[in-house]
Amino acid sequence: MKKIFVDDKRSFDEAEKCGYSCVRTYNECILLLSVFKKIDVINLDYDLGEDKTGLDILIYMKENNIEVKEIYIHSTHSEGVKEMEAFIKQNYEKVKYSYSPAAD
Repeated sequence: MKKIFVDDKRSFDEAEKCGYSCVRTYNECILLLSVFKKIDVINLDYDLGEDKTGLDILIYMKENNIEVKEIYIHSTHSEGVKEMEAFIKQNYEKVKYSYSPAAD
């Protein structure tokens, strides 16, 4: 089972206990996605502290036919969450999706 957790600030302790490969940046995530091409779960923050966001990761996944079974968003960035949700609904209608805001 391949699981990816993307966040620029939050602790990875719990995610690692749950078997996630954890990364801080867009580029680190893209590297993992380019290697695996098929993942079970991706858990995304919107704001990654750089120009690229969690939405950019979703766009990359769609453009590169990365298969995913479940998408989770844990961002507190309300506008970013709305954009990501709209993209997921348009492009990943058969993928399990959940939103759970995480405390900073």
